[in-house]
Amino acid sequence: MSALKLCVILKAGVAGPGERRFLRAVGEDARFDLAVVTACPAPEPGLPTIWRGWIAAETRLFPAPDDLPPDVPPLRDFAPDLAEGCDVIVDFSMSRAAENCAPVARFGLWRLSTYDEASGLTEARLRSPVTEVALTCRTEEGEATIATARFDTKFMASRNAAFAREKSVLLLLRELVRLTRDGALPAPVPAPATLPAPRGVDLADYACALTWELAMRVLRRIEAKRGKRPGMFFLRLSHGPLAGIDPTSGVDLMPPGNTYWADPFLLEHDGVTYLFYEDFDYATHHGHLSVGRLDGMRMDPIGPVMQMPHHLSFPYVFRWNGAVWMIPETHQAKRIELWRATDFPLGWERAAVGFEGVEASDTVVFEHAGQWWLATNIANDSFGDFGSELHLFTIDDPMMTNPQPHPLNPVVLDATTARNGGRIFAENGRLYRASQDNSNGVYGYGLNLMEITELSMTGYSERRVRHITPDAMPGIMGMHHMDAGGGYTVMDLRRSFTGQHTSGRGKDQHATAQEDGHEDEPGDRDLYQRQAQSNF
Repeated sequence: MSALKLCVILKAGVAGPGERRFLRAVGEDARFDLAVVTACPAPEPGLPTIWRGWIAAETRLFPAPDDLPPDVPPLRDFAPDLAEGCDVIVDFSMSRAAENCAPVARFGLWRLSTYDEASGLTEARLRSPVTEVALTCRTEEGEATIATARFDTKFMASRNAAFAREKSVLLLLRELVRLTRDGALPAPVPAPATLPAPRGVDLADYACALTWELAMRVLRRIEAKRGKRPGMFFLRLSHGPLAGIDPTSGVDLMPPGNTYWADPFLLEHDGVTYLFYEDFDYATHHGHLSVGRLDGMRMDPIGPVMQMPHHLSFPYVFRWNGAVWMIPETHQAKRIELWRATDFPLGWERAAVGFEGVEASDTVVFEHAGQWWLATNIANDSFGDFGSELHLFTIDDPMMTNPQPHPLNPVVLDATTARNGGRIFAENGRLYRASQDNSNGVYGYGLNLMEITELSMTGYSERRVRHITPDAMPGIMGMHHMDAGGGYTVMDLRRSFTGQHTSGRGKDQHATAQEDGHEDEPGDRDLYQRQAQSNF
């Protein structure tokens, strides 16, 4: 298919980071022809005046981040026939005048639900587990939802709306790429549930909840300075295969004071099972990598494995070509590094560097059907959110030779499943991925076991076969990583902001179970240094 000819309609006087990110992306991509950029008068306000005033004040007091230059291409005057000859009209204005243009475009008029005036506000007011996004296409035949995404809900309404708008542009870009490949509109998908727009009387409840949340965050910071660290991670060790991991049983490995342990990986070497993990020190506000030796259900710490001026975590260890290798998370260094063990388990040397200039988190490599793949989480927004996008690349080998991005990156755009929560592994002829559930305002709310059902450079799909959440686990607010090796399984758990760690029964959902609306307290940025996706 030749370059897709686009007409982009902005809201008059508004070009936010999402719109500018979109214009820059399509302007630099040979698959698209940015034929027309225009602006349409804003639709009549649908929000009550009191809400519009509140959101304007909130935006001034707590402006959303914006790391993009303010320029946009020259705008043409709006006219109903302006899009004549275009393939797709992308409408950010949400105006009726733009709707009248839909019949002139070959593939209709596309809109993101996040650009509705009330989008994101009700989710923040109700503290919804996620903010759901719909991409719709309007043609002469009517309107249909053609793709959806889910993002973690931020507790502040104005910032939740801004975050969802900027992130949702990735969904729009991905589906336009799919259109250039297939030459036809995708089949309709079920639309997310429509939430009621906020009413004037709802503002009082939202203002009280917002004030309470801000006060609790101040209190937690005070507690942290007094040494009462809320939300700390610790490790739980048990036996068995990863697919059957039991979050309610095992032995707890507790870190010393003023630290936490997270991101555990297991490796059996010369008959001994070693446990690698992130060792976060609140005194330096950096994580380094440490290792211990398992003796029965006890871990004997050996010492630090890797320490850098920047934060380190996610010590993904694996075997290849008769050696032991590690890919630690180094997103603050803006690259992905591969290290080789020279004196296992403490001696390592850097063997390769790839993806220079890219902030990538929780990277794993794996081989499937003779092809090496790299799966990582990349932040493509001003908020620095690593929890919503899974990106895939083919590579020639773990040295990251000749990386080729998947055409439909991000292949997963969903805060409940996208971020890696461990390794990708094969079992009984099936391929599985451990992933995080970063919903409910909590970084590391739950864990998933995803079965990868399609893996190729033309498509990617997966389904959730296990969903583990902290519901009914007293004193536990989340978990976000699991691994298996040497007959052991291990996961990290996160203590609640209120109450001390206790054991209990967790909630284990299968993919067919209904999602529930658990409303835990949101995570705090300084509780976990690499939580770039603060819920604020």
